[in-house]
Amino acid sequence: VSSASDPHSSALSRIESYDIAHLSGGNMVGVMTVVENGEVKRADYRKFRIRSVSRSDDTKALSEVLTRRLAHEEWPLPDLMVIDGGKAQKNIAEAILRERKFLIPVASVVKDERHRPREILGEKEFRTEHEKEILLANSEAHRFAIKYHRGMRRL
Repeated sequence: VSSASDPHSSALSRIESYDIAHLSGGNMVGVMTVVENGEVKRADYRKFRIRSVSRSDDTKALSEVLTRRLAHEEWPLPDLMVIDGGKAQKNIAEAILRERKFLIPVASVVKDERHRPREILGEKEFRTEHEKEILLANSEAHRFAIKYHRGMRRL
């Protein structure tokens, strides 16, 4: 069983955030961003070109990204994973972590119709104590995903 730290400790030094970007399933990409000790760590950002999904299916794309990310044993594990999306995306992330025996808590950021954060799903202690870092990680993932996707569309 692998974990970055004690899952019941509320101290977070590394948060990874994930987002998927596409236009009706075209040029689907995923990204991982990192916030360490409250600061963005751009050197650890990663881009994923989605290979296994040919149509608009964010949960399958997220599944691919997380599976590929967890295969990198050389990358440090996060204390918290932040997923852009709702309950379905959070459940997929938790299932993948469980299957691979990782004890990493997951939070997801639910957006409103204007794509602004409306709610954070996850353990209450993380939501309340680390809301600022969770929202920073999520907004960085969204920004980075959009930028990467726009670049892919230009190719």
